[in-house]
Amino acid sequence: MVTRRTTLSGMFYPDNPVLLKRTLDAFYDNPQLRDFFANCSPKIKESDISSKSVSEGMMPEGKSENPEDKPRIPKGIVSPHAGIVYSGLTSAYAYGTIPQDFSGTFVIIGPSHSGYSDCMSSQDWETPLGDIAADGVLIKELSKHLRVDDYAMSRRENSIEVQTLFIKHRFPDAKCVCILMGNQTERNALAMGRAIYNAISVTNTESVIVASSDFSHYIPAAEAEKYDIYAINALGNLDTGLFYKRIITEGISACGYGPIIAMTECCRLMGAEYSELLKYSTSGDITGEYSEVVGYAAISVE
Repeated sequence: MVTRRTTLSGMFYPDNPVLLKRTLDAFYDNPQLRDFFANCSPKIKESDISSKSVSEGMMPEGKSENPEDKPRIPKGIVSPHAGIVYSGLTSAYAYGTIPQDFSGTFVIIGPSHSGYSDCMSSQDWETPLGDIAADGVLIKELSKHLRVDDYAMSRRENSIEVQTLFIKHRFPDAKCVCILMGNQTERNALAMGRAIYNAISVTNTESVIVASSDFSHYIPAAEAEKYDIYAINALGNLDTGLFYKRIITEGISACGYGPIIAMTECCRLMGAEYSELLKYSTSGDITGEYSEVVGYAAISVE
């Protein structure tokens, strides 16, 4: 099988595999992250690793506790896609909710930053840590609803490529299905979520759905956090309609709101009942410059 080659190594992340692994390891060894997963719930084991203020461990509107004392495995997550020096720790909060022995399929939905319409890849994906195998069975079923365009998927697109690093690093045996979303209308996003759900159901695929998104872009940090949390809170009880309304009405510049809606709808059909904000951060937390930031969120859907 032809492999989709990396396009952002050495820019968004180290191209040296030893340095990349060391960088990713450091996120999961972060004391703040480890404390969060040690203290937030007995349903998350520290060995699985999965962070309290507005920025960590916030339960959005409508979220209720699951009384079952068993390891928590999300049906979907939201993870950012900036250069990993900026958003990598936040991504680690999202991927850290998934047991490390997960060997199923990650369905990654990323927004197109280059104007391509909805499409998916049929190829394995290269990372500096090794290739991720494509789930050919799920791709074949999903191709009944979504076209394959390996040329479009081979172009420089950080929304998907950044996610593959975390997947290969933490879940070396997992497969992937990589989807690019160009049309982010509510109607199209819901339809995509349902198509993914139907394909997963038909193929009986063990899966986690990943919505790749950053949030507010290039506004003051306090303003970004206010608007981003306002939108995220709507997802507490999986209300994608309210989430979409808040994004559009307030003009919130989240680049992947469509993938978030698609992921949430798919997870709702899979039986999910709520979402939880695990971590909120901004680029200012790294640069120390808070006048113009990009917002990042790690969210689990269960």
